[in-house]
Amino acid sequence: MKKLVTRTLMGLLLLLMLAAAGLAWYVHGKQPQRSGQLSLTGLQAPVDVRYDERGVPHIQAAHEGDMYRALGYVHAQDRLFQMEIARRLARGELAEILGPKLLDVDRLFRTLGIRAHADAVVQTIDKTSPAYQAIAAYLDGVNQYQAGHAAPIEFDILGIPKRPFTPEDTLSVAGYLAYSFASAFRTEPVMTVIRDKLGARYLTVFDLDWHPEGVVRTDATASLSAADWAGLNRIAQVSRDVLDASGMPLFEGSNAWAIAGSRTVSGKPILAGDPHIGFAAPAVWYEAHIQSPGMALYGHFQVLNPLALLGHNRRFGWSMTMFQNDDIDIMVEKPNPDHPNQV
Repeated sequence: MKKLVTRTLMGLLLLLMLAAAGLAWYVHGKQPQRSGQLSLTGLQAPVDVRYDERGVPHIQAAHEGDMYRALGYVHAQDRLFQMEIARRLARGELAEILGPKLLDVDRLFRTLGIRAHADAVVQTIDKTSPAYQAIAAYLDGVNQYQAGHAAPIEFDILGIPKRPFTPEDTLSVAGYLAYSFASAFRTEPVMTVIRDKLGARYLTVFDLDWHPEGVVRTDATASLSAADWAGLNRIAQVSRDVLDASGMPLFEGSNAWAIAGSRTVSGKPILAGDPHIGFAAPAVWYEAHIQSPGMALYGHFQVLNPLALLGHNRRFGWSMTMFQNDDIDIMVEKPNPDHPNQV
């Protein structure tokens, strides 16, 4: 009996060791490569990539296209799942992998037309322009990494199929950035409620220009119905829910200012940029130092975009800022009972 128990325990221990080894092998295969050599097609010359103690890649290339191709590769190593979620969010494709609870989010973004507009722009864009060439090289690096490596763990858990990233995806994510700054999707319904329930004069507390002409009348014959109010509330609610449902942080507001060298101790000017983008893990920004003959910059990039939205070179720095403004007007239309195709 004692021997049987011992053999059973040894067998269980062996199984646990094999399971641990298998798990370690599985996790190791998902890790980014930080040293050694690898081969990328399309490079005109070798590219050197070094990581500092903070994990920031420093890319040195002999050709600009190689630089962007390497940037796409290393960016994908660290953020491939983030890239996938961002493009699916912008193009209204989240429900395919996250289920029907995301249908309202997908419906919102397809209604906004971000996907259709991005597809149309790519058809007409100058394919020889430096910006497009940078995007093409960068996406080639992203796609080479995706095609040649095991998918991130999240892909396995959610059953996400691999498919190439395209310029249409890049422009769609740029459309999401524009949408996320469009606070009127959340504020317009609130302002309408205040106007109709409390009176237009209450809007003065928001320090906004008030233009009563052209708005829906609030008299009994033309007031918004309960269904109208429910629709306005739904727009605001879905707009808020998008961020929680997708795991993407809020992009809203920012500050930026510059101080002349005549007002600093060092005599050098100072640029301070503070985009109000919420905390996220992984971070929204991807930090990288890229160099090729004729250019060098240390910048912060967003997924699927090889152009640094924040950064500096040896001559100047740049930042990004916006302010809440009346960027959208939500129109209330009433069908014409005599002509169904008119409002």
